[in-house]
Amino acid sequence: MNRKHLLTSLIAAGLLAPAIATADWTLYGRAHVSADVLDDGADYNEFNVSSNSSRLGFRGEREFREQLVGVFQIEQQIDFDTDGTDFATRDTFVGLKGSDWGMLRVGKFDTPFKRARGPANFFGDQVGDMRNLTRSAAQTGRFDERFRNSIHYQTPSFGGLTWNIQYSNETEGATTVDGADNKAYSTSLNLNMGDLTGALAYEKQEDGDVNPDAWRLAVGYRITPAFRMGAFYQNSETVNGDDADIYGLGGQFRLTPSMYLNGHAFKLDSDLDDADATMYALGLEYRLDNDLRFYGNIAMVDNDDASALTPWGAARTSGPGGAAGENATAFSIGMRYDF
Repeated sequence: MNRKHLLTSLIAAGLLAPAIATADWTLYGRAHVSADVLDDGADYNEFNVSSNSSRLGFRGEREFREQLVGVFQIEQQIDFDTDGTDFATRDTFVGLKGSDWGMLRVGKFDTPFKRARGPANFFGDQVGDMRNLTRSAAQTGRFDERFRNSIHYQTPSFGGLTWNIQYSNETEGATTVDGADNKAYSTSLNLNMGDLTGALAYEKQEDGDVNPDAWRLAVGYRITPAFRMGAFYQNSETVNGDDADIYGLGGQFRLTPSMYLNGHAFKLDSDLDDADATMYALGLEYRLDNDLRFYGNIAMVDNDDASALTPWGAARTSGPGGAAGENATAFSIGMRYDF
């Protein structure tokens, strides 16, 4: 059943309000699953099946007058390999936009800081995702987040340059109590000039004690039509006040019109004793279509004695914790279908 027929059926069944029928809306989703062999370097070496940030949602917009367009989105995570899915767990918001003045929205969504990693992340939602290092709470703090109760403004593009600013008055609960500590501020300056993309981002989280913050810089450049590179740097603070630097390089080479070779390497340099780590990832991706991709990856994290990170912990339903001081390795075969 196509989207128009689905919309007609829902209206006929009385499941959608007439106002929705007049909006330009889209039903969309992603099915991203993989079969993996995960080895923590110690006692665990097992086969796993994982659903990787799979999702289902619908979004729409309606132009009420010139430079005043209403927008909305409701999106939830779908775990194809396990029971249970909560509603509206991912980016969900309502707002207004206009090409001359930008966009203003309210809801819960990825912070500008989180989105700023895009130009340098070649293994998003796969084993080897850079968040396995950048989002380890004890060593780097948790700055790749989707904050609740947020207000976000994005400027229009000025020659490829846009500015994003987001404020959350309460990142966890539904009500702001007196003297609440769970506030957060996130901002980014983004550049999109065709072959050159980049983002400079800053975020501060208030926890009533240390109030940790972080800086992030990501740059991507298409050197030739077949070769693209990315560079990344982050400095962040944990809730205990310890600093960490993460930096690395990645690249993508188009071997044929449908086949891509991806690779990157990232280093975590922590103030904590013996808590450094290095992650490597190499993968081959076949695109039958932009909406249907198959891949095979190998990724590894080389841990110092007090570090127990893995290359599989981020954005996946499957995977055990790591073993301190051991090298964690993952072999993955996956499929991503966008619809």
